[in-house]
Amino acid sequence: MKFIKSFIFIIVLTTSVIIIFSCNSGKNSNSKDKNDTINIESDEINYPKDTTLDQIAALLAGDNADAFKDVFTDKMAFWNDYKTSIDTPWQRITDERLSKMDKWTKDEICSKINDTTLLFYPFSGPDFLNAFHLFPNANDYVLVAMEKLGTIPDLYSMTEKDLESYLDAVNFGLRDIYKRSYFITGNMDQDLRKQKVDGVLPLLYVFLNRTDHEIYEFGYYRLENDAVSLTKIESPTNSLDISECIWFKIRKKGDNKLKNLFYFYGDISNDGFAKNPVFLQYLKNLRTCNTFIKSASYLSHYETFSDIRDLVLENSASVLEDDTGIPYRYFLEEWSHFLYGIYEKPISDFQSTYLFQKDLDEEYKTTDIKPLDFSLGYHWRSGNQNWMLYVKNSPETEQDTAQITENK
Repeated sequence: MKFIKSFIFIIVLTTSVIIIFSCNSGKNSNSKDKNDTINIESDEINYPKDTTLDQIAALLAGDNADAFKDVFTDKMAFWNDYKTSIDTPWQRITDERLSKMDKWTKDEICSKINDTTLLFYPFSGPDFLNAFHLFPNANDYVLVAMEKLGTIPDLYSMTEKDLESYLDAVNFGLRDIYKRSYFITGNMDQDLRKQKVDGVLPLLYVFLNRTDHEIYEFGYYRLENDAVSLTKIESPTNSLDISECIWFKIRKKGDNKLKNLFYFYGDISNDGFAKNPVFLQYLKNLRTCNTFIKSASYLSHYETFSDIRDLVLENSASVLEDDTGIPYRYFLEEWSHFLYGIYEKPISDFQSTYLFQKDLDEEYKTTDIKPLDFSLGYHWRSGNQNWMLYVKNSPETEQDTAQITENK
């Protein structure tokens, strides 16, 4: 896409690493670090890999405990139960939701947008799972939410009892994604206070493993005052006065390129940006992206979140959202509309009449709407979910989409 921005990684000869988002007029935004070279014949990426990261992800995700067999002394009885406790609900959500989302994405989304560009996911929580299944070809992912970054203890040196307790806490933190397809902020806050899991990090490990990704590198980073540079830090402060993130360098197994997953702990309300204007500028500096919004508490409907709403409308080539995202009235001009599912009033947790969109309701009643065969969002009880894809009508977007469609 024209005027797309790409990642440039600069290793500084100090104790920190700085990452810079910069402009690039090239068509694709897959510019690689000098170490991200690919051996075409072997399909291997020549980038140093910390193998313990995949071991940790495999353990937390109930995949395998090969690196931790010395810890479990009960003939792996607990591990086998833990693995089953994740495998069983995961198979269910794969059959009922994820596999259907994969097909819908291929049929309805990929042909309408440049699906290989950056994905921006505000109000995300640690939900890399749905982001990946809806945008599997994105070259990078930027997630932003109010759940703290978190840490992972030294799992290798834990006692068996402590490790079992920690794994139970991780699995407990996944309960909403199994049942509802989204995280409830209040539940996560309660979990973080009562359980041994202190943030989103272990859940991101689970999702990376369960979406078949290898992890090459992980670190905590702090945004500098230039609103461009990210400097590596030892551990997060969990302060909203500064911007900190988790950065994973990942590869989908079978792919021949590395991708970047960023999760920022940040307040993206107008008040939050007023207290941390550097973060607002950083997000404005992101290259042209596709944006994904779901189960977002209707925050973009309010003027107290107008800054992030304006940013999304300005920076996005497309927006995929349910009705909790940006109201329909903001997409009446300069956007093509593709509507899916069933629109009905917000669930009882959000009773303000202000949140019901009469214009969107009318559009659903008078337009031939394609059905959805999966449930993703607040209306999980009834299954009457709605999804809207908005594609910006610009010469660059139309040219990109035409080329992508032709190539597919």
